[in-house]
Amino acid sequence: MKPSPIFAALLACLALLAAAAPVRAASGPETSGQATSGPATPAQAAEGQSEKPGNQPPAKAHPYRFGVNADNWKGEMTNPGFAEALRAMGVEFVVWHLSPEEEAGAGMMKIVDFCRANNLSYLFNTELVNYVPGVPYFNNPDGTYRWDLKPATLEKLKDDPLFIGQVYDEAMLMQSLNGTKVNGRVIPPYFLDTSAMTPEEAFTAVTAKIAQLTGYFAKYGKIALFEMVYPDYAHSVARAGAQTAPKLMKENPVDLMTAVYAGAARQYGQKRLWACVDLWFLDKFPEKGAGGPGHHTPQELFDALCYTYTEGYDWVYIEHIKGLIDVANGRLTAYGQKVVEFQKARESLPRGDWRDIKPEIVVKRFPDGYWGQKYSTFLPDHPYGAAKTTPALQAADARWLELLSTLSNGRLPKDANNWNAVTSPYFKRTPYFLKAGLPPMLVMDHTFSRFTDYPGAKAVDLTQ
Repeated sequence: MKPSPIFAALLACLALLAAAAPVRAASGPETSGQATSGPATPAQAAEGQSEKPGNQPPAKAHPYRFGVNADNWKGEMTNPGFAEALRAMGVEFVVWHLSPEEEAGAGMMKIVDFCRANNLSYLFNTELVNYVPGVPYFNNPDGTYRWDLKPATLEKLKDDPLFIGQVYDEAMLMQSLNGTKVNGRVIPPYFLDTSAMTPEEAFTAVTAKIAQLTGYFAKYGKIALFEMVYPDYAHSVARAGAQTAPKLMKENPVDLMTAVYAGAARQYGQKRLWACVDLWFLDKFPEKGAGGPGHHTPQELFDALCYTYTEGYDWVYIEHIKGLIDVANGRLTAYGQKVVEFQKARESLPRGDWRDIKPEIVVKRFPDGYWGQKYSTFLPDHPYGAAKTTPALQAADARWLELLSTLSNGRLPKDANNWNAVTSPYFKRTPYFLKAGLPPMLVMDHTFSRFTDYPGAKAVDLTQ
């Protein structure tokens, strides 16, 4: 079977991420745990829950932390100029794509030693599980296929103040594919099998599982961070106490992503909001800075970084360093040079705060994950992996997309809201744009009831 365009993009991502990361078919225990208080470490500066939800303004501007996404699968961090390039771009933390061999062997500690030597905070990203089927290391006793960092790893690193936690990359996408056959492969459940559940039951069950994982990391004073690819699903993660990093750029208008993810963070009283500024666009990535038609441009990267600063994101990282530098020699590409330019420019930029967004509109909807899947070649409308949606949710989704089209003055069409809708006539002919032109707005989930917290905003309830 010929791969679909988006699945081909995922395979292209795999080629970049996994070509140098052999996966040993080793077995490992499932990780789980209950929420308890962990040891206090500086990693808790990135902890994501406050004691009470609310909208209290900060006393002063929150710090801005900048990082990159990287891997060491070909020994990149030992190459000439690698560490110097990180310093030149002002990198403060690194999200490392990890392999099972690294976690089980000496490779992980080489990364840790590099970060300690260069005073870099770090997280480990386990996205490899999404693309490599049939590996016992990723099998869990409950039938799920997911990679949680092992207890031995967290025990070893629990007292390292530079270690922040684990990144679950596009986990909600994988859960939504539960039971779906893609290119001959039936996708196993990521969190749990929700195929026989209603969407509402699946929301509750997935949220509970994420809360369990959040508690597992909290025992060690670390966080679970969810890197999210769609303008949806944020509220389940935030409700569970994990943190979110929406992918900005990629295939998404940044103002739509902020409305959804800042809404979830505000509703559930989170302390931090991350962002992954992603250089991928469908199957296009500017490796070594080689862009071209259909790629995100260096200027788009610069504008997106400025947006994260003025909109008030807290921790921001770029995917992937292989677009910012030539990893063989550390030479900055045009994209990397824009990062340096941004670091200088932000000295004169106003520092915003997502906590202070004064919405003109507050939307209440069930976050069922629909963004226009009728235009996808393989992604189904399966909320949280439930096999079927409902007519009521389909009607609410139509109203949601029509609202976005109206609010953007037609910049978004009435039946999809991002470029993952690859067969949409509109998105097929429309080049990427950074902003859809939406007014300041926040999107809350179906449990929200406190519209009075936003007296100046128009309330739009799509659950009725």
